Amino acid sequence: MSVELIRKQMGLNEMTRRENVQVVKERDIIVPDGKPDMQRVLYLDGDINIDQIDVQEDRVVYKGQLDTTILYVPQNNSKEIYTMKGSIPLEDFVILDGVDNDQRIAFNYNIEHMHWNILNERKLNVKAIIGVSVEATKPKEIELVTDVRSDSPIQTSFDTVSIVRPSQNGVEKLIVKDELTIPQGKASIAEILKMNTEIKEEQIKRTDSEILYNGIVEVSTMYTTQDEDKPVEVVKHRIPFAGSSDVTKPGEEVYWNCDLTVKPTYMQVSPDYDGEDRIVEVECIVEAKYNTYDKNDETIIDDVYFPGKKVTIANNTSDYMTLASKGAAKASKKEMVTVDSGAPDTEQIFSVTLKPMVEEKQINGDKLTVSGMVEAKIVYIDPENMNMVQTAVEMLPFNQELVIEGLSKDAYIDVKVQPKDIEVSAYNKNDLMIDYALDYIANVYKKDIVQTINQINVEDMDKEELNNYPSITVYAAKKGDSLWNLAKRFNTTVQDIVEINDLDENAALNLGQKLIILKKTKF
Repeated sequence: MSVELIRKQMGLNEMTRRENVQVVKERDIIVPDGKPDMQRVLYLDGDINIDQIDVQEDRVVYKGQLDTTILYVPQNNSKEIYTMKGSIPLEDFVILDGVDNDQRIAFNYNIEHMHWNILNERKLNVKAIIGVSVEATKPKEIELVTDVRSDSPIQTSFDTVSIVRPSQNGVEKLIVKDELTIPQGKASIAEILKMNTEIKEEQIKRTDSEILYNGIVEVSTMYTTQDEDKPVEVVKHRIPFAGSSDVTKPGEEVYWNCDLTVKPTYMQVSPDYDGEDRIVEVECIVEAKYNTYDKNDETIIDDVYFPGKKVTIANNTSDYMTLASKGAAKASKKEMVTVDSGAPDTEQIFSVTLKPMVEEKQINGDKLTVSGMVEAKIVYIDPENMNMVQTAVEMLPFNQELVIEGLSKDAYIDVKVQPKDIEVSAYNKNDLMIDYALDYIANVYKKDIVQTINQINVEDMDKEELNNYPSITVYAAKKGDSLWNLAKRFNTTVQDIVEINDLDENAALNLGQKLIILKKTKF
């Protein structure tokens, strides 16, 4: 007899490797010609720019640089502050056994710690500890059997394979620029020391054809002046922005997300109508990084038999990674940060940076508890010494419970904690109050297995084999029994059992339920 398997291709994703490493990079930064000798460093920060990521056999190679900004006090003049910039080349690799250039790579990085050491009045050694996270995902195609055709009566059992996987991803860049004017109540600019940009009041919306986003870029500028009473000033400006990404929403889409970040790319000081340097031409790039996830449901045949025939089935087994569920929560928080030198006026606070670090993830049923610490770093002008830049750092604990379906001990859980809506104000003489929110986003990935039919062999039963089946049976249902299993075991069909016992074909069997089962004698 002929048996034809109707097959369909289906794409799966398999997470092959993931690796978290720490790398230490350092370099000597030389004071540029024209700048005075260095006596003391007030402030150091860095920004990583990755230019190239190459996937090679068993490794991921990356290149870029760590750009640094240093504020320092010169020798023999403690009333002035100077700025200088430097860069540390980044060219390294992460070992990932089995990875190749056909695989999709998720590459993430962050600066975990920076430290300086003054070697002499013209040379500064900067050392940075960088955390690098790499995940490799391999796409693969499997053949699913969706139908079986035969010239003999055939019984088939169906199952549904559900897979949620990344569908569309990309980065849209929006240029935001403006001419910012220093208010009349503040002194004109002698030199810009540092500029910081932050997104506030962001709103993101999904439509059938695009992802819409808007918000405010808050630009903080720290600069030196010619005013002896206020040699260092901080001024803030707000620039609205709005953009969109053309991302068509298919009917299979179940999840999406979009993260907004901003970086300054250009800055130029210009004179106003009175000839004073009070205009700052600034250009920033807002990046909207989006990801969408589609759900594909495919009905497959996972078992067959032919009443009166001997059937041998050869199966293939494939494992795959699917996004099993997603959880999110938002918590508003208020925390105090003690400032030893005295709390500054809000207008003299240059930046507030919050860096969450997840330390523990605990699963209890359908609840995921995420805990860790937020490093709060506040850069401000010392109210007791108006030419001095100070930094206050405090570690703030967080603990949040998320309710997520489909949690299991063997699931891979990716948790992101993002600070939003940061505001700071003076609480008392030595304390600042930080109001902020933490957005928690948890992706739960599950490794699953799909078994597919590769080949079916059918042979006739001889008379003796056929007679071994009882003609009539009164059967008491046991745990795990189903109509399909009983029909296959007793050489009959589900339809016959349903008709004889007046059952619903989709009804579950009760423990001990009595069933009359007749053997089919003609096929």
